[in-house]
Amino acid sequence: MKSTTSCAMALVALAACTRSKATPADALHAGDLLVQIAIDPDPPRAGDNVLHVTLTDAQGKPVDGARLGFVYDMPAMGAMPEMKGNGDSKPLAGGKYDVSYGLSMLGDWYLTLGIEAPGHPPAELRFKVSPPHKGYSVESRGGGTRREGGPRILDMNPERQQLIGVAYARVERRPLSLSLRASGRVEVDETQVADVVLKYDAYVEKLFVDQTGQPVKAGQPLLTLYSPELLASEQDYLVAARSQGVPGSEQLVRAAEERLRLWGLSQAQMADLRQRGRAEPRITIHSPSSGVVLEKNVVAGTRAMAGSVLYRIGNLGRIWVQADLFESDAPYVQPGHPATMRLPWATGATWKGTVQFVYPTIDEKTRSMRARLAFSNARLALKPGMFVDVNVEVPLGNRLAIPDNALLASGEHRYAFVKRGEGQLQAMEVKVGVLAGDYDEVLEGLSEGEEVATQATFLLSSEAQLRGALPRWGQP
Repeated sequence: MKSTTSCAMALVALAACTRSKATPADALHAGDLLVQIAIDPDPPRAGDNVLHVTLTDAQGKPVDGARLGFVYDMPAMGAMPEMKGNGDSKPLAGGKYDVSYGLSMLGDWYLTLGIEAPGHPPAELRFKVSPPHKGYSVESRGGGTRREGGPRILDMNPERQQLIGVAYARVERRPLSLSLRASGRVEVDETQVADVVLKYDAYVEKLFVDQTGQPVKAGQPLLTLYSPELLASEQDYLVAARSQGVPGSEQLVRAAEERLRLWGLSQAQMADLRQRGRAEPRITIHSPSSGVVLEKNVVAGTRAMAGSVLYRIGNLGRIWVQADLFESDAPYVQPGHPATMRLPWATGATWKGTVQFVYPTIDEKTRSMRARLAFSNARLALKPGMFVDVNVEVPLGNRLAIPDNALLASGEHRYAFVKRGEGQLQAMEVKVGVLAGDYDEVLEGLSEGEEVATQATFLLSSEAQLRGALPRWGQP
């Protein structure tokens, strides 16, 4: 009997000893895990440091195979920007782990240790070290706030949010516009081009405009021709005109006059011919419009055949720009959209114009779409052949949008941290449309009026990963 009682007392003492050993005095509770932290060196230093971590379960059994995440940060202070980084964890035997990290300076640093162990819910510890002072202070501890089947919530008190610089913006409808950039080439406006075409055989006797690029005005003499065909037609017209009263003479006069008119004689030249009363073998050709001579295909003393283009005259007061845009811009660019143009080498000088025509095909080699833009060129500063930079403004109307810096990219997914209450953030997957300047169009995932975090999203994402509050993180 005494022996049985002694054995029972020994077992009770052993169990009590085991419990006290399983729950050391310096162990921290993180979810259902016990965590022991040791800083090496202590106090920490500016440079390389090591965090010794020991994990045990509630019964004091070492926990191996855990995955540790580690983030350290120092909030922005005055003109000094926020500093942050990650540590490298190394598993050891017996539930022990070493985390290596480097601090760039002395001061208050916040360390966040995330723990994912097989068979245990995600847990997190957050504490502060202040080198050159020894030890650490615990800021927060516990597991993630996500319930099975419930939303993923990230708990962060307002003071902590202020320290890391979290700011918010409202999801709202706003006028969006795309600014599409492209390179272009200046060309002559084809609607401002006129050709001087000869309609009868002739010989060139004298040139009044003998240089390509020479400016001319409408009605200015270009050259003098001698044409036997024109001389014969003028004589026929004068004979018919003198035969007034003879049956059929009126029809002959009209036919001869129509022939001369079709050959390019003006009303003034016809009146001069009737007043002169004799045919003139030489005729002066005048410019049909104002502009510059783009082409000159005639030389004094040569014979010019009917159908020859003697001059090509273009008005450069308005020009075209052929712009090559990306294939992806094709759904947006339409005729009538406003555009601006600048020369790559001229700072500050801009021209305003419009999209006049969008070509219906895509270049198979460059995969670009061509659009024709029209610009005024009153000072003739733009020369055909110049390369220019253009911006086409595409108004999209009022659309639901958020700032681009509120989005966090993970593979093909986009996330935003939505404010759900005091100190609570929820990572929501967002389907976005076009990026218009600093704003993204929201197609799905957010509602008008919600508030999203626009600053410190890197730190928020790090904490959300550690607490399992970011869905599908890292998946393609």
